[in-house]
Amino acid sequence: MSEDEKNPESSGSGNFFFLLRWWANFRKQSDFAARTGIPASEINRFEQDKQKPQAATVRKLIEGAGVSERLVEFLRWCYRLMRQARSMDERVALPPSQPRPSSDLQAAAWEAVERSLAMAQAECRLRQRQVGDRPGPSVEELFETLSSFSFADQRLLLEASLAYRDPLLCIHFCRESESAAANDPTIAMKLAETALLIACYVPEVIRPRAQGWSTGFIGNVHRVIGSDFAVAERSFAQAWRHWKLGEDPTGLFSEAYLLDLEASLHRAQRRFAHALKLQASALRVARPDEVGTILLNTAGTLQQQGNHEEALRVLARAAKAIDGERQPRLLYGAVFNRASNLLLLGRTEEAAPLVPEVRLLADRLGNGIDGIRTTWLEANCASGLGRREEALAKLEEVRQAFAEKPLPFDYALASLDVILLYREENRFAEIKVLAAEILEFFKAKKVHREAIAAVLLFQEAAEQEKVTAGLVQRLKTYLSETRRRPGVRFEG
Repeated sequence: MSEDEKNPESSGSGNFFFLLRWWANFRKQSDFAARTGIPASEINRFEQDKQKPQAATVRKLIEGAGVSERLVEFLRWCYRLMRQARSMDERVALPPSQPRPSSDLQAAAWEAVERSLAMAQAECRLRQRQVGDRPGPSVEELFETLSSFSFADQRLLLEASLAYRDPLLCIHFCRESESAAANDPTIAMKLAETALLIACYVPEVIRPRAQGWSTGFIGNVHRVIGSDFAVAERSFAQAWRHWKLGEDPTGLFSEAYLLDLEASLHRAQRRFAHALKLQASALRVARPDEVGTILLNTAGTLQQQGNHEEALRVLARAAKAIDGERQPRLLYGAVFNRASNLLLLGRTEEAAPLVPEVRLLADRLGNGIDGIRTTWLEANCASGLGRREEALAKLEEVRQAFAEKPLPFDYALASLDVILLYREENRFAEIKVLAAEILEFFKAKKVHREAIAAVLLFQEAAEQEKVTAGLVQRLKTYLSETRRRPGVRFEG
C-alpha cells in the first residue's frame, strides 16, 4: 500500500475531508468551519482537491469532528474503498457497444461506505453516552439500536464495535424472542438468530455457554412453529453440545431455563414423562426467581397430561414462589391455570371466586391476548354455573376477537364451546352454521390439510344432525394437539 493510501489526507484526496465532515454530522461547510476555526473557503478547497492542508490543520479538522484515532482509520478504510472502486472502473475494458459500469461501481462503493458510516455514527452516539458522569447505554437501548439493522449490518457492527458484545444483550434478545414466539414466530426467529450472532462475539470464556443458550431459543421457535419437531430437537442437541464445552463463572446463563425450554418441546410432542423429568432437573438447579416459572410450566405439562389434581398441587407451590409485584405475568398465569383446572374438574363453585381476580390481573397487564383468554375463562365459568346466555355472549366476543387476530385454532375451539351449549338444546340449525364457518375460516387461513379434513368430517356430521358432545370433545382434543403437531390425523 502506498503512503498516500495509508494517509489519504496527506495527498490530494478531498473525499477524505468530505467523509470526515459528513461523519461528524456537519452538513454545511460553514458549520464545520465555525467548529474548527478553519475558514469555510479553505475547507471547500480541501474537499475539492485544490489545496493540501498542513499537518496541524488536519489535526484541527479531526479534533473538530470529534473523531478518535480508531475512527480516523475507519474513514481511511472508507476512502480506500472508493479509490479502489474508481481504479477498478478505470481498468475495465469493454467493447464500445457496452456502457461503462462507472456509476454501478461507484454506487456500490458509496453504498457500502454510507452503510458503514451510519453504523459508525450510531456507535459513536452510544459511546458518547459513556463520557464523563453520564451512564452508558442500557441493554434496552442497545437492543433498540441493534435490532433496527438488517442481519448483515448487525454482523458488521458487531465486528467493528465492542459496545454490542455484551452477554446481557444476548440474553435480552433471547427473552424478546421467547416473548414474540407465540404471536410472530418469524420475528422470534430473527431475534434468536441475532442473539446467537452476539454470542459469537462475547468474551471467549463464556462464549460456548452463550452460544448454547441462544441455540436453545432457536429450538424454542421451531417448537412453537411446530411443523418439524425434529429440527427443534437438533437445535437443543446442538445447544447442549455448546453448553458442555464452556463455563460461566459469572452465572449469567441459566441451565435451569434451558432445561425448561427443552421440556416445553417434549410437552408439545406429548412426551410428558420426559418433559416432567427435565422440569424436575431444572428445579434442582433453578435460581429463586426461576422457581415460579418452572413450577408453572410443570403444572402446564400435568394439565395437558390430564392430571389436573396434581397440576393444582403444583400451582399451589408456584403461587408461594411467585413474587406478584415483580412477576405479575407469572401470578396471572398461576391464578388463571388454577381456575382452568378447577373448571376442567367440574369444580365450578371453587373456580368462580378466582375469575374476578384473573380479570383484575389481566387488566393490569394490558395484554390483548390475555384479555381475550380471560373472557373465554369467564364464559366457561358462566356456562358451568348455568348462566347460558351470558356464556354465549362472551363466547361470541371471544370468537370475533380470535377471528380478527387471526388465530384459527383458538377461533375453532371457542366455536366448539358454543356448539356444546347448542347441542344441549338440540339447536342443530345453529350448529350447522358454526361448523360451516369453522371450515371456511380454516380454508381461508390455509390451515394444514389434516385439520381441514377433521373439520370437514365434523361439518358433515353437523349436516346430518349427528353431532354429539363426545364428538365435539374429541375434535377439541384433536385441534389442541394438532396446533402443536401439524400432520396428526383425526380419528373421528
